[in-house]
Amino acid sequence: MNAIEFIKEFFRRQGLWILGANTIIKICGFAAVVFVTRNTSEQDFGSYSYALNIVLAFVPFMGLGSYQAFLRFSTDASGQLAKKDLFHYAYARGILLSMVLVALLYVLAPILCRSIPESVSIFRVLTLVVLTTLNMEFVKSYARAIHMNGISAKIDITYAVSLLVLSILLSSFKGVMGYAAAVAIAPVVAVLYHGWRMNIAGLKWVRLNTSFRLFWKYGVFTTIGALFAQMFYAVDVFMIGQIVGEKATSVALYRVAVIIPIATLVVPISISATDFVKNSANKYNPSALKSYVINYWRTFGWISLGILSILWLLAPWILGVFGHSYRAGAEVMRIFLIGILGAHLLRVPFGNLLSAVGKANWNTYINTIVLVLTVLFCKWIIPEYGIRGAAFVMTSMMWVSGVMNGLGFWFYCIGCKS
Repeated sequence: MNAIEFIKEFFRRQGLWILGANTIIKICGFAAVVFVTRNTSEQDFGSYSYALNIVLAFVPFMGLGSYQAFLRFSTDASGQLAKKDLFHYAYARGILLSMVLVALLYVLAPILCRSIPESVSIFRVLTLVVLTTLNMEFVKSYARAIHMNGISAKIDITYAVSLLVLSILLSSFKGVMGYAAAVAIAPVVAVLYHGWRMNIAGLKWVRLNTSFRLFWKYGVFTTIGALFAQMFYAVDVFMIGQIVGEKATSVALYRVAVIIPIATLVVPISISATDFVKNSANKYNPSALKSYVINYWRTFGWISLGILSILWLLAPWILGVFGHSYRAGAEVMRIFLIGILGAHLLRVPFGNLLSAVGKANWNTYINTIVLVLTVLFCKWIIPEYGIRGAAFVMTSMMWVSGVMNGLGFWFYCIGCKS
């Protein structure tokens, strides 16, 4: 398969819908952040960013990986009825577990936010993201499981527009607290129509088919792996808040500087989401999986390099959009872009391939090692080099984790051959 055929296959699986939807999410999210940063102080936005990063560290726990396990095992279901039963089994238990988690986080808010106490009230509002996001992800996963990537994409588009509109309206009256409320409410608005249309609304307590006996093992490993992956992208902000002086201001400057580089992950994530079910079906065909990787590099690898190069050149101008003071983060943004290239080429595609073939535990082991190394290097480098040092650590670790994911995939393919 050449590059043109690879792209055609991507379009046939409605990948353009998913890529477009994820791009719209980033654009609307970017616009919302610009509006908020221009209408609130750096101190307030720093408090919000600190609270959000702590909440995001717990988001992978939502439902204990039940929605990811549903998507993975949906390819093994014997028919549509079995697939819907599996969905209801996962959904009911996932929602219940997430409600417990939200209540726990609400109570622990003063402890988790003790470094920046003014973020406690914002944190409590943001805890609802755990529940509302899980509900949205379940509906999207069901659409992908029945090969309707277009519906999953439309949910994302609805979410993006809702987030932008709600952010402008609510933050205009309540500042960052209103913004936090918008982030929590938008996922609910996004799935109202399509959840009803696919007739999957409501809780149904069904039993798990014995053929899916590894369901929770996969889900738990996916949860832990995703947790460490999420913590990897949050630990730098958390430790800047712990170590650097003028905490909230430093957090705000760093957070804004890395928003755009992280947003570019929309490209590899969209491709992985589009092809997850296909790659899962090919889990015992290493030749097809290796061919997929090569064709990915031939096409979207060059696209990623081009996008990141343009952002490197425009870094000071882009950050100036958030406010003149944020231009000081241009160096941090450029350092981070080098690391994001490693995520585009290695970390995201190989990490998702390992999940698709059922090796979520391997992802967990890799993410654990990378997170420990990141914490150790941040504690060593941030006191000396500040937010610039944090960017250097993150860049290095993104490449290290990408190489480790690549090696894991290589070993998997060798094992399949034997």
